[in-house]
Parts: sequence; structure tokens; C-alpha cells
Amino acid sequence: MSGKNHTTAVRRALTSDEAQSWLELVDGGWALFERINDEFVRRGLSLSDLRILEVIGQSPRQLVSEVADAVHMRVSTVSRMIGRLCDVGDVERLESKADGRYRLVRLTEQGQATLETHVLLRDRVIRRYVVDALTADEFAALGSAFGKIRAALAAADAGE
Repeated sequence: MSGKNHTTAVRRALTSDEAQSWLELVDGGWALFERINDEFVRRGLSLSDLRILEVIGQSPRQLVSEVADAVHMRVSTVSRMIGRLCDVGDVERLESKADGRYRLVRLTEQGQATLETHVLLRDRVIRRYVVDALTADEFAALGSAFGKIRAALAAADAGE
């Protein structure tokens, strides 16, 4: 917390400038999410599917609970989503050789192609509405800021 007393920082209300920045972040974030989602829906794609496929694609085999943790969703929700992705042939479930009670998931060849289609669209949309709207320094600062926010959340979770 930049050397500040954590208790004081938690109790202190936002200044009017901080509140305005927060409202702009929330409004801009939701507007961006809506635009990205609309772009995906118009093409019959799903932003949620992209997130699940990205995470599964990062490792050859993962537990559903690991995928759920990575996408910040409940295991039951992710399990249903993976079931649907299995039904369309993008993901397959495998039995764990270490423990038969657990099911692993991985991308199929079709799933890799679906992921590539999703990523191309994501990249076009993010370039148009985020990267091109900011300077290179602003975009780098945005990434850095959210990296710090994620680290603060992880530290708070570890301290619970």
C-alpha cells in the first residue's frame, strides 16, 4: 500500500477525484465489455468460451477445478461450460491416471482452431477500442495497474 498504514487506507473514503476515476473505470470497463461481447455474439462466438479455451490451451491437461480457479468462476459453472464445449467437440475429458476420481480436460484440434478464431477477433476488438485509443505508455500503464490490482487481490486472499 505504498508504505501507508493498511487500516487507515481501508477506512478512508475516496476523494472526489478518486471517486470520479473509479466511476470512469467502471463505466468504461462495462462499456468495453459490452462492445467486446457484442462483437463476439454477432459472429456466433462467446467471450466466456474464449476465456475457458485460453486457460485450457495453456496446459496440455488440467482439472476442471484448476480451470475454474483461473477464470474466477465456480467449478459447477465451468463444468457446465466445459460440458457444452465437449458436446461441440472443442474440448475432451480424460481420466486422470494419478487418480481416477478426477477428470482432466484438454483442447481438441477443433478446439485449438476455435481458440485461434476467438483470439483473432479478440485482438482486433482490443486493438480498435483499447490499444489504438491509448498511447503505448498508457496501455503499458493499464497493464501494470491491473497487474498490481491482481497482486493485491492475491495478497488479500492469502491473508484471509
